[in-house]
Amino acid sequence: MITRRLHIALLVAGVMSVSLLSAHDEKLHAGNATQGEIVSVAGNTVVMKTATGNVKVVLNKDTKFEKGGQAVDVNHFKKGDKVNVIGTKLVSGELVAKNVMMSVPPAKAAGKAAEVHKH
Repeated sequence: MITRRLHIALLVAGVMSVSLLSAHDEKLHAGNATQGEIVSVAGNTVVMKTATGNVKVVLNKDTKFEKGGQAVDVNHFKKGDKVNVIGTKLVSGELVAKNVMMSVPPAKAAGKAAEVHKH
């Protein structure tokens, strides 16, 4: 009886783990992401301005970066970029990043500005 319960518990834990590992789309993490604007990038640290103040984001070898749905590296991010960071918040207030994601806004049509301003 105990062995059967253990097997069921392990099966449930395994299914849940697979679900969590396969979730890499920004939209799937919307409730858990910290949103903000990059204030600075220096080494393995990003300072991000959020609605509640500046947050220090710590990057490590396991941090994954995404821009417009494509995997990139930290060099693609700069001051002023709007990002979503998923990670572990430490007691100190720092955020250890697992994923740093930036959406690329759609390109504006070149002819639209000329159409709007007609004499």
